[in-house]
Amino acid sequence: MDYKLIVSIYAAVISTVVFVWRLYEFYSDRKSKLNIKIRQNTKISVSNNLKFGESQIYLTTTIINIGKPKRMIEQPIFMSNKKVGDQKYFNFLSFANVVKYPIALDSGEKFEYEVTNDVIEDLKEKGISKIKAVVRDTHGKSHYSKWYEI
Repeated sequence: MDYKLIVSIYAAVISTVVFVWRLYEFYSDRKSKLNIKIRQNTKISVSNNLKFGESQIYLTTTIINIGKPKRMIEQPIFMSNKKVGDQKYFNFLSFANVVKYPIALDSGEKFEYEVTNDVIEDLKEKGISKIKAVVRDTHGKSHYSKWYEI
């Protein structure tokens, strides 16, 4: 075999592998990727003269766009581990903090959805011990968080 034939076969194999990898990256980058986490956090108000006020506990759902393209997201829906009145999915409504949906998230941008800790106590009274956040983008794809123990 001629060395030119071996080099040309090697170059063809390498270029095919690179082409397939670039194709994979192209389609992978266009996929909708949202990172969703639920956690409790505490907020303490501080006055101008640096005096601390009362602390308040919130249930916060953080949504981060980890994909490259901009994503439009709908309001988060929550799923419980137990049905209450034949319903497994529910929303938290906050009239104090009104947000217009859908919300646009650029690459790397995050959105936090907060409700007060009173909601957690109501869920515990209904026998719910775990919740999961579900966020739908405007393309109809659903993204899920991990189960959060109440």
